[in-house]
Amino acid sequence: MMEWWEAIGSAGQIFACIGIPATIILLIQTVLTLIGMGGDSDADGADIDSDFDADGVDEGVELDDVDSDGLDAGLRVFTLRGIIAFFSVMGWVGVICCGSGMNLALSILIAVASGTLAMVVIAVLMKWLFGLQYDGTEDIRDALGVSGTVYLRIPPSRSGKGKISAIIQGKLCEKYAVTDEETMINRDEEVTVVGISGEETLIVRRKHRI
Repeated sequence: MMEWWEAIGSAGQIFACIGIPATIILLIQTVLTLIGMGGDSDADGADIDSDFDADGVDEGVELDDVDSDGLDAGLRVFTLRGIIAFFSVMGWVGVICCGSGMNLALSILIAVASGTLAMVVIAVLMKWLFGLQYDGTEDIRDALGVSGTVYLRIPPSRSGKGKISAIIQGKLCEKYAVTDEETMINRDEEVTVVGISGEETLIVRRKHRI
């Protein structure tokens, strides 16, 4: 191990110090995501919000900030997951380049390019993954009672919209969400869907564990 550490040189050691912790964080994040996905399918008992009428929607709500399929049209590259992947790939590619005796400037260029590519690939994969839910048979009412994780923080008292990730009809979905709670629901908090407002917006509350 020490021989390898010495062989990659000071530049390679710097890259390793970037890549190793980033990889550990990425692995932990992946494990936590998998655990969260498993728990999202457990539905707590939930009261149906008054906004959910017999037809399943509140006709009076405008959804100007939501596109026709409920997803952002753009590709989100600069996410936490993408940035961690960038540093992880950049670090290890830099270690490999430096360990092979490649010129430092070229090693940095290749490492940064590889990290950027990894970040874009992650963004494309996540967009594709969330897009799998839209097969023409989705019923938003199946989200009622489902537990999920906050993806974009949700402002209090329906003063704005956030987003949650949840398993709906066996598929990982990303949905706009509002809450009647008086405090902000922050990213990564667990919530339960208690109602539906509009065509694609969920009403959620914090998931209280016993």
